[in-house]
Amino acid sequence: MSMNFGREQSLLRQRLTAVGSPTAAAARQQELGGEVTSLGAPDSEVRAAALALVETYPQMGRAQMTAFVRTLWASKIHELRAVGVEILAARAALLEPADLPFLEKLLGDETAAPLVGPLADGALGDLVARNKKLWKDLERFVKSGRKLLRRAAAAAVRQAVAADAALFARFEKLVQPLLADADAATNHELDRVLTALAATNHDAVRDYADRHGRKLKLPRPPAKKAAAAKVLPAARPLKKAAIKKPAIKKAAKKAAKKTTRK
Repeated sequence: MSMNFGREQSLLRQRLTAVGSPTAAAARQQELGGEVTSLGAPDSEVRAAALALVETYPQMGRAQMTAFVRTLWASKIHELRAVGVEILAARAALLEPADLPFLEKLLGDETAAPLVGPLADGALGDLVARNKKLWKDLERFVKSGRKLLRRAAAAAVRQAVAADAALFARFEKLVQPLLADADAATNHELDRVLTALAATNHDAVRDYADRHGRKLKLPRPPAKKAAAAKVLPAARPLKKAAIKKPAIKKAAKKAAKKTTRK
């Protein structure tokens, strides 16, 4: 089935407008500023709309996906952009290292600040987990001085570190420069990632939080498996003691033999 970008964008706008709330739109608008419009649709409706598109176009390839997301981004409607982020996360396996400039452009867009965390975690994070060489680009993000890219770098390593606990030290080195001057949103992203990593790196996360004075509500550490009880060898059955015949019976038999001989 061929995909008509204009038609799908129009249908998305109608669907999300119908479930939007003026009150929610006004609240979101304050966060977004004046360049981007909000329809006031709930996040759950945005995810449902994105999932419906993914299911309708299972043959959607990498080029078509990125082109459609560009179309949604150009609309300057927050919810349509959010649908694009959800599609990228759902089909992140299609992304290649060559798509990094495309993702970087979206992540650095000052008008899309609320989408930086989800985009960095769901789309860029999957790409980094599959391509460790991209860590050097995350280091570049941190050194860039651009707050949205710095925030994206912190979010983008969650999947990689969760899959390989040995990468926690590399994560710590990556985010170290952020600690001195991170804004509230970046600190929130760091704490979110650390809390998520506690499932696989509990002791390392706890130590990190203690050293840097970060108050985290961590899940309980995974229970250690109890050592298997040693199985003792089965006791050998006791041998029955030989029962000696009474001496009286032996003496009676001897006396009987002597009488017979006479």
